[in-house]
Amino acid sequence: MTMLQEPKLTERDFKSFKGLIYKLAGIALADSKQIMVQGRLSKRLRALDMDSFSEYWELISSNQAPEEVTRFVNALTTNKTDFYREKHHFDFLQSTVFPKIKEKAAMGGPKRLRIWCSASSTGEEPYTLAMSVREFFGADSSWDIRILASDIDTDVLHTASEGLYTPDRVADMPARLLHQYFQRESRSPESSVRAKPILRELITFRQINLQNSEWPINTIFDVIFCRNVMIYFDAPSQTKIVNHFAEKLADDGYLMIGHSESLFGLTDLFKPLGETIYGRNLAVPLPRKTAPNNTVRKDASTARASAPSSTPLPSKPTARVLPPPSRTNTAPGVIADALPSDNLPKHRIIVGEVHASHSPTWITTLLGSCIATCLYDDVAKVGGMNHFMLPDSKVSDIACASFGVHAMELLINSIMKKGGKRNRLKAKLFGGGKVVQSASERWNIGQKNIEFAENFLSTEGIPIAASHTGGDRGMQIQFNTSTAKVLLRLLDSQKTLELDREQIASAARIAKSQIEHEDITLF
Repeated sequence: MTMLQEPKLTERDFKSFKGLIYKLAGIALADSKQIMVQGRLSKRLRALDMDSFSEYWELISSNQAPEEVTRFVNALTTNKTDFYREKHHFDFLQSTVFPKIKEKAAMGGPKRLRIWCSASSTGEEPYTLAMSVREFFGADSSWDIRILASDIDTDVLHTASEGLYTPDRVADMPARLLHQYFQRESRSPESSVRAKPILRELITFRQINLQNSEWPINTIFDVIFCRNVMIYFDAPSQTKIVNHFAEKLADDGYLMIGHSESLFGLTDLFKPLGETIYGRNLAVPLPRKTAPNNTVRKDASTARASAPSSTPLPSKPTARVLPPPSRTNTAPGVIADALPSDNLPKHRIIVGEVHASHSPTWITTLLGSCIATCLYDDVAKVGGMNHFMLPDSKVSDIACASFGVHAMELLINSIMKKGGKRNRLKAKLFGGGKVVQSASERWNIGQKNIEFAENFLSTEGIPIAASHTGGDRGMQIQFNTSTAKVLLRLLDSQKTLELDREQIASAARIAKSQIEHEDITLF
């Protein structure tokens, strides 16, 4: 098709799109935005070779194209951001917030900091937050610091996770900060720059729709940034979001909003501190809310010490009581001692790798004490697998997907980029054998991996449909991304030892420091 003239968006079609974006993302478009919507959605029509907006409406309202619905939301999401935008907020972090948290730690409190950038866009804001953290705390490994960066737009989240910026995006950044925290992709002065690991290791990127009634977050934050976002929501949606922020914020925490925004008339749960900075109004209790029975609350040491109006939290994370290491739950969908009988493509992964596909594919791997998590959305027919060797890393230069805390996030994000929905994910779990015998259970790396994976999935509300974990034998796993079928073959003792000798070589060098880290934080 060759478009000689751009299709015109009728008022009727505009009202349909306007209603859908409000339903999906809570974005309230003014009537004056009709031309903007026409311009942005025209790109989708060209990409899909369509002649009219009504044809496009039929596609995205049919429930037959989940990937295109995501692109529709992405197209109508405004993403404008810069490094150190509204600098007074970052100055406040340096002058007030960080010193106060450091003082509390000196008096016996936890050396822990949690920040949420709830509209991360292409990443400039969370990387600025990371630079602010490094400028104040340095690279002190005794501090447990995490930044959650979220957005509804999966395209900008992908850009943000890459941490790659053209010269014009960093032109106004002080030369010292640019040199210290970014590296050029080539020697050319026109080369793009990429955020260094010292920044990237602090940040977890995740898709979150602020309009949803439940957020996949199990952390109490010290600081929440939600700047220049609420201007796109109507008043009821603004109130709902701000009140939800109060539930996720420590009693002495801070909420930062945009320069053109105000909480006046929206809620009594916050009080203004000046310069669009707000603190909790403790005179107004949080609404009583009963947590789901299967919720595992993390970061309890930073939770409010006294909250009579909400469900009390334990003083430390509650450990799940797990069965003995050797156990299986080979539910339907896991077939023993079989090989694929079709001609589908095959993709092999090794430790530290993640792969997802929206077309039928067999993903295969070999496991000893490592874990492979298979996640799938059986509606969108998207699935993937990761393979990690230890739960978590405090070592900055280790390949991140080798560790469960990163491998899980990478796999979830990979599936979402291919059209899967987080709230539809199911899991199948394999590996974690006690291949290397030890008198101390603290060195049972396989069991540590199992505990981490099960706790992660429980906390995230992802059900485990089937599993084969523990024991003393390795296994070969083959996972069909379309049907979620798993073919499992146990390895003999000699093959198991050879396999685990290869995989454990790198893990053993850092296992002592890693296994000591029991309190794994999940956003």
